[in-house]
Amino acid sequence: MAGIGHNKPFVSINSLTEVQKTDLKNAIHQMNDSMTRAAAERDFQKEALSEAFDKTGVDKKIIRRMAKVYYKSNYSEEQEENRQFEEFYDAVMK
Repeated sequence: MAGIGHNKPFVSINSLTEVQKTDLKNAIHQMNDSMTRAAAERDFQKEALSEAFDKTGVDKKIIRRMAKVYYKSNYSEEQEENRQFEEFYDAVMK
C-alpha cells in the first residue's frame, strides 16, 4: 500500500488476491441489499406518515417527532430541551 493524498493508504486492484476481490464483491452486494432494505423502510415510513395524517389531520411534523421520540425513548430529555428552549427564548426575545 502506498500513501496517496493525505497519507491515505492506496490499494491497487492488482495487489488484491482473488479471495480479497471476492470478499470485496460480497461486501458490496451485502451493502447494496442493506441500502435497498433501508430505502424500502423509508418508503414505508413515508406511507405510514401520510396515512396517519390522512386519518387524523395531525400535522406530519408532530407525527414524525412523536415517532422519533418514541423510537429513541427519550421523552423526558425532549421535555427538558423544550423547557430550556422556552426559558431562553422568553428571556432573550421578549
